[in-house]
Amino acid sequence: MRNSRQRVWAGGTADRSGLAVIWLVGSAALIIAALSLVLETGWLQLCRSEVKVIAESAALAGARSWGLAATNDAAARTAAKTAAAQIVTGSTVEGSNAELLALAGALAANNNALATNNNAVCPAALPAVNTVVLLGDFEAATCVLAAGTAPVPASRRACLVQFSLSLTSPFTSASRTVRARAVAVWDPAVTPNRSRLVSLSAVTCP
Repeated sequence: MRNSRQRVWAGGTADRSGLAVIWLVGSAALIIAALSLVLETGWLQLCRSEVKVIAESAALAGARSWGLAATNDAAARTAAKTAAAQIVTGSTVEGSNAELLALAGALAANNNALATNNNAVCPAALPAVNTVVLLGDFEAATCVLAAGTAPVPASRRACLVQFSLSLTSPFTSASRTVRARAVAVWDPAVTPNRSRLVSLSAVTCP
């Protein structure tokens, strides 16, 4: 009888040990999944912040180049678009600039010296995001960028930069799309003269 009782208790201990192992493995998997989700959320927020800064810096560079130009000719507009595009393609997101470099072709294709403000294409619909550097006349009262209107005073020369990136999460391997848009206008009323970021309500195209 005593040996039989010992065998029963031994079996119960083995069952409990097996359940503990299963619980431990399951808990570890849940913890790893939760940690990956937290890390990916932080990574995605960081990427969005970096992309926003890149778009804003590019728009400021484009507006500054255009605003400082003595004349509003095709060469000046090309220089403005180039200044903005170089900020984008010369930047990095999470240690890799391969995705941003891939936008170089799309940014270059948007420049047409024969078009108004050198805009080869004009994404009028908001909030659609295309890879583009757009120049135009900015109306401060309505926050409207008229891509088909050549600004007469330099203070209305504005540069819009927008693009999207498809990035692969290093934690879950999922594909995430990050978008950014920024608009800057030249401000000669301050000393020293500078470009500044502005809000945008709409874009009008030719």
